[in-house]
Amino acid sequence: MSTKPSWTNPVLWVLALLLINVLWNEVAQQEAPNEINSMDQFASVREVNVAPVFGSEASIPATFTTEFSSTRVEGANVSVTLKLNNQTVVFAWSGDLGDSSPTWTGALEPGRYTVITEIEDGVDVEQSLDLAPFEAVRWQGHLLLSGLLVVLAVVEQAVRGALAARQATSSAKEQKSPFRPAPNQPEADMAWDENDSPWRDPLRGS
Repeated sequence: MSTKPSWTNPVLWVLALLLINVLWNEVAQQEAPNEINSMDQFASVREVNVAPVFGSEASIPATFTTEFSSTRVEGANVSVTLKLNNQTVVFAWSGDLGDSSPTWTGALEPGRYTVITEIEDGVDVEQSLDLAPFEAVRWQGHLLLSGLLVVLAVVEQAVRGALAARQATSSAKEQKSPFRPAPNQPEADMAWDENDSPWRDPLRGS
């Protein structure tokens, strides 16, 4: 019976470790978009709750984009402000409709944020707050997943060793008694008859 080479199992675990870390790296970079304002739905004051990830208080990478546009007016005053707990100003911008649309990139600590947008009549606005929540715990995730995979590998090796030891014990017990009476042997079931003895009395003539 063929067996796997001794190096096969460790190589498979190393590949699994690399694969799970690559997948987690991709997941951590994914952003979750939060629509603040759109052309169809606009409110000058919006609130957004940035929740902690897995109980961590680490700041979450974020991108706040605002696009002002209009098909009815050529110039108008516009402004946008992002505040934490309605007190601390995180980002503020004001300008003209024709200016480049503002974009803010940074990290937001968990908390409640308020977006204040001021526009004139005839101006449309689209705003989005994109969060990458798992990026805040990227390295913790790498360590946790790698640790779990290592523990799984150790447990798997321990189970394999226990099964091999059990099989060896069973084989040793079988070798201790190689000669066993075969069940249902005709010789064992037949009763002894003294007439079947080869040392019979000689036949006498009449």
